[in-house]
Amino acid sequence: MKNVIVFAVGGERYAAELRWVREVITLGFVTVVPTAPAAIAGVVNLHGAITPLLDLHALLAETGDAPTADEGGAPLAPARPRQGDGALLLEIEDAIAALPVDNVDAVATLQDAPDGTAVLDSRGRAVPLIDPPALISRALAAVQAAREPTDGEPGRALHG
Repeated sequence: MKNVIVFAVGGERYAAELRWVREVITLGFVTVVPTAPAAIAGVVNLHGAITPLLDLHALLAETGDAPTADEGGAPLAPARPRQGDGALLLEIEDAIAALPVDNVDAVATLQDAPDGTAVLDSRGRAVPLIDPPALISRALAAVQAAREPTDGEPGRALHG
């Protein structure tokens, strides 16, 4: 059994353990960072701190866990977060990031699916369980890789 929050992103349902979620927030003005890797959808000023927005689709695509097409077969394009959208504020050790979500379905204690990669909702349907520490680690690695020079080119820095 896990205490989770069930949410939707791009028409897909996911769950995250509550121990990683600090609060559900409404995004303020979203600033796109042109040199940021795909894992970073932008940044927001949250309580006076610049907070990165994670792109769940891009982070899951790295592991092959993201859907690539809708039910009709049309390719999925990641939606860019906007002011007024909802997000989960994630905190792992000293790292804080926001995960934009379309909506929150439930906060509940749900049973683990047999394979351990999902939880079972109240109807017995498997809801993929995301791993916030792994997501933040992949996002940090993507930012670090974007800062490092390749083939003699200057590195791309997020902060100038």
